[in-house]
Amino acid sequence: MSRYAHCNVSGNSPDIAAGLPISEEGLFQYSNGHFLVDEPQQFAKRHVRFDVQELCNVVAAAIKDGSPICKIEKMEGGFCKALLMTSENGGEAIVKIPCSGAGRAMYSTASEAAVLQYVRSRTTIPVPKILAWSADSSNSVGVEYIIMEKAPGVQLFKVWDKISEAGRLDLIESLTQLESQLAALAFPAYGSLFHRHSITKDTERILLETSLDPDGEFCVGPACGPAWTNEMSSVDLQPDLDAGPWSNLLQFGEGLIRRSIARTRLPVPRNRMPALHGSVEDHINTLSLATKLLPCLLKHPTLLQKSSPTLWHTDLHMGNIFVSSTDYHIVSLIDWQSASISPLFLQVRWPVFLEPPEGYSEGTVTPKLSNNFEQLDADDQAIAVREKDQALCSKAYEVTSFLNNQDAYSAMWKLPKSIQELFSRLGDTWDDGVVPLRACLIRFLKDWKQMNFPNHCPIQFTSAEIASHTKQHADYTYWYEIQGIAQKYLNTDAEGWLSPEVSLATKRSDSEALLGLMIERLASEKSEQEVREMWPFPPGQ
Repeated sequence: MSRYAHCNVSGNSPDIAAGLPISEEGLFQYSNGHFLVDEPQQFAKRHVRFDVQELCNVVAAAIKDGSPICKIEKMEGGFCKALLMTSENGGEAIVKIPCSGAGRAMYSTASEAAVLQYVRSRTTIPVPKILAWSADSSNSVGVEYIIMEKAPGVQLFKVWDKISEAGRLDLIESLTQLESQLAALAFPAYGSLFHRHSITKDTERILLETSLDPDGEFCVGPACGPAWTNEMSSVDLQPDLDAGPWSNLLQFGEGLIRRSIARTRLPVPRNRMPALHGSVEDHINTLSLATKLLPCLLKHPTLLQKSSPTLWHTDLHMGNIFVSSTDYHIVSLIDWQSASISPLFLQVRWPVFLEPPEGYSEGTVTPKLSNNFEQLDADDQAIAVREKDQALCSKAYEVTSFLNNQDAYSAMWKLPKSIQELFSRLGDTWDDGVVPLRACLIRFLKDWKQMNFPNHCPIQFTSAEIASHTKQHADYTYWYEIQGIAQKYLNTDAEGWLSPEVSLATKRSDSEALLGLMIERLASEKSEQEVREMWPFPPGQ
């Protein structure tokens, strides 16, 4: 995140301690980097205007130290603005303001506030304390906001290299112990967590059992993350969506399918080749097959055991974990904006910083250096040591999950990957293209008996359909690999985001040079036009 100081919010001279002074207008604009493509649109959806002085008044009242706000430091993420606001007496608070792509208006802010307050009250997981919040953008500030205490400690990435191997293993084990508390919360439905007063329609909420909610404060309401909105498009998808809450896994899957069907009304996403993306008819036909398959999946012997409605933090990277600066124990987990209640088998995943390297072996295999390590040159030895160290951290997470969090461990490692992939594909065909879901369905057809399903597979594909898909899948694999190569070597993501320290002109030049290299390397397999159509960051955009 970038950090800036905002001047003169209380009429006094600012204390510029963290960055460059900016104007009030600068608080509204996005300033944390550039985008290789669609930059005006990316900036527009991250531009948020609000009443700065009124926000200062609200935050000062929340801090309660009897002094006005004298400094604002802006920190930006992909879906929100975060402001560190400091009073004249030294009081501090973090203010989160959602951007247009953060999720459904009102719902996403209300849900994040509920999650923070529920986790803080019902577990020992350290999360920021909320001082005030509003999910009504017609308030005096003019935007939705959450005001919370500043997390203590330091972000993990700032001290990771200082932590000993034993200290890292202790930290990883404590993380799995915290996650086990989330896995133990038996919610009654899938959706998002809310305070009861935030969801006024009885049809949009399912109440929690007394054991989970003794004071009757919370409920499960509709899913509200970014996937359930249409961001900048003028097309209103809400009437066609079933966003929950869903009381069983079948309803949850059908809700995802309806989301994919509703999104066919949107424009085809950028950089999608029509032949690979599929027509609206292709999407609807493939989703219809998935609809036939869902009831049979519920008969799988272990699926229902691994599908309990579970609240989870799905974005555990080092920037979201704060640790003590002395003994490095976890003191806060931040950024619960994307937290939802979903099937356990979809929630569990490697924390970003513990993802295993290529070639990682699950189970009791202890990561070691290869037998030919001594024959490698110095650079390759350094890479091998890094990968071994990373594998050891991954193994620590795997083993301590087994010891501390059996339910999550089983859901992550003991359920057929095809089932996890199917549910992860159902709601996103319009964004990902129809080919991955169709590939998943064909795999079910081929592996039906080996996966221990009863009776016959309820879906069928003709030989001609499978042959056509095989060709499409090969082209999709090409496209997917090219996306990965571009993102890796340009050090960016699918949106083409670049760090503010990087020159946009230089990266665009690098992108064109890499495109030229790919055209040359693939000349015997793909035409120049085909490669250009697959390239995620076309020149001149």
